[in-house]
Amino acid sequence: MEIPPKLKEYIDNHRSVYRGSLQPIIDPDEPLQMDSLGLIRLVAFLEKEFGYWIEDEELMADNFATLRQIGILLATKTPTGPPAEAKLPGAVGPSASPSPDYGTAS
Repeated sequence: MEIPPKLKEYIDNHRSVYRGSLQPIIDPDEPLQMDSLGLIRLVAFLEKEFGYWIEDEELMADNFATLRQIGILLATKTPTGPPAEAKLPGAVGPSASPSPDYGTAS
């Protein structure tokens, strides 16, 4: 699977909490050197932006060691699409009736 440009850009910019400390990845087999926080953020990004669900058993360093390994993992999955925004019960939205106008008296 080819890595989408948006995902590559995210990895280049977020694989370390020390931004700018690592050069962008050019070789798909180059180790990502991702720290644990970077990995958790990447999994959340994959779920939110692409709809990929990563199972607990798949949260192994080997699956996220290189761009190629991430591509192999994602190739086994079917994205569900980005999740819709959750709405709280009773939330006010465009479909709610307008609030009363308590403006100036005539």
